[in-house]
Amino acid sequence: MLSKPVELKKIRVPRTGEIECDETLFDRLRKLRKRLADERSVPAYVIFGDNTLRQMAREYPTNTDALRMIGGMGEKKLAEFGSVFTNEVAAYLRTYPKVDFSERSE
Repeated sequence: MLSKPVELKKIRVPRTGEIECDETLFDRLRKLRKRLADERSVPAYVIFGDNTLRQMAREYPTNTDALRMIGGMGEKKLAEFGSVFTNEVAAYLRTYPKVDFSERSE
């Protein structure tokens, strides 16, 4: 008699040094990055690395001045992708509130 395999729930465990962020927004930004990368036939990390997206999902930049403060955001990427990502953050904030990371303890 064979036993039925146990289904395990997938739990996301943060990596060491990973930036704490709004995971729902991070996922939306990753999907946007993937779409942009596919349109250009480049790997996703060429658009932005995960740490840059995580910082966006923590800081909620909705304009270019705020986006300029994000690590990995040079002038070229700001000009090419800035409005697309700030629009995505702004659209997200019309539905979801910001998460306050200052009150969280690790």
